[in-house]
Amino acid sequence: MQRNAADRLEHLPLFRSKQHPLFSKIFEAIYDLPVDDTHCHIITDRDAFTSPQRFVERISLAGYPIPNYFPYGVYDRWLKGDDATKHDLNKQFDIQNKVDGITHDIAQSVFMKFLVKELAQFLECEPRMEAVIEARNERGKNYWGYVNSLFRDVNLENIMLDTGYAEGCGAAEITSFEEAILPCRTNRLARIEMIQKELFPLDITFDEYEQRFSARMREMLDGDGKGNYGKKSYGMKSYLLPYIGLIRPLHDRSVAQASWKELRASFHKIPQMDRESGYNVTKDLCRYNFTIALEECLKRDIPMQIHTGDGEAPDVILRNQDPFYLEEVCRFDRDNMMRMPKIIPLHAGFPSVGKAAWLSHLYPNCYFELSIMTPFVHQNLFQRYMQVMEVVPLSKIMYASDAYHIPELYWLAGRWGKRYLAQALTEHVIGGSLGFEEAVEAAEMILFKNNRSLYRLD
Repeated sequence: MQRNAADRLEHLPLFRSKQHPLFSKIFEAIYDLPVDDTHCHIITDRDAFTSPQRFVERISLAGYPIPNYFPYGVYDRWLKGDDATKHDLNKQFDIQNKVDGITHDIAQSVFMKFLVKELAQFLECEPRMEAVIEARNERGKNYWGYVNSLFRDVNLENIMLDTGYAEGCGAAEITSFEEAILPCRTNRLARIEMIQKELFPLDITFDEYEQRFSARMREMLDGDGKGNYGKKSYGMKSYLLPYIGLIRPLHDRSVAQASWKELRASFHKIPQMDRESGYNVTKDLCRYNFTIALEECLKRDIPMQIHTGDGEAPDVILRNQDPFYLEEVCRFDRDNMMRMPKIIPLHAGFPSVGKAAWLSHLYPNCYFELSIMTPFVHQNLFQRYMQVMEVVPLSKIMYASDAYHIPELYWLAGRWGKRYLAQALTEHVIGGSLGFEEAVEAAEMILFKNNRSLYRLD
């Protein structure tokens, strides 16, 4: 069911800005604007039919890495196993009790309670989790039609798709997703770790590794050969920060060569849960790979997205993700000169939003995107948006969701993103720092214009 801005206003929670007559005017001006999502992931049809517990697990940042709490492959065997298999694995690893505990607590979060109420409006059902999932499963009979309706409801027109996290999907499944969300256009981003995953297991010389890495990177960017699942890439993504913390670019290939030799000697020998030992083995090699990739981005004048903040425990190291650890990357010094490639710290640096914002304020080549904070912070987004707009130029702030697994994250981020952006802009108009037309122009920049300019989209 399509709703107009006036219908949507009736359901908005009360806050001071909403009581001002300017809010409805600004909200109505923003409501129908196009949206570009500058960082997000593929949705598959494996969640077309779900249960309340599985839905909570798949949508929550605390729930979706549940497999990483057990030895590799155990949770997947438990999910797909028959009753006897589940019984044996539960006896050995206590899986069901752990899943019940995690999902029970997540279901009691304000985020989930708010989400249920919002989805109940969209699905036209009672605001109870069980009723929402029942209505959603009914829509799941035409799942891609349902996904498309979510995209159209918030007017998504472009997404920048990070193909580095695709839940094992190949080109066919990615293409199916891209076709399902039309007329929203998909623009792919290549992740450095995709290349490392292909090459790290190979018993080859460092010279051959180096040649293959560079060739595969150019292939993914240009769309030649295998490309990025058959298409070109508009930018790159790195997941290095949560592994090693401070990233110092490395141009010395002899250091990287020593790291490659150490990897060859220790491959498959480090226990899965020994995070730091595993990351330290490849630290210098990964810094070298990152540097090669960033050189290529600089040469092509395309952005490098870098995972920052957020967490994704228990796999990564939370303390490593400080946005200020990217300062050497923003500078990218060489030959006594700061070369300053286009850098996008992801996830608003959350929870260190102020640091990510200040980095974007200080370095002209550093941008700010809003994902994970949007939508997971929900009602406090108003204050966070105010914090960001205090210091980051409006021309450098980009809307994003980091949506994954569940299509409702795309929808929720767009719905709440517009709502609380309108509230923040209303405060600026009330306070006299922006005029009405300037506020609408700011919304246009944040929601779609900045992304299209940075990536040079047609």
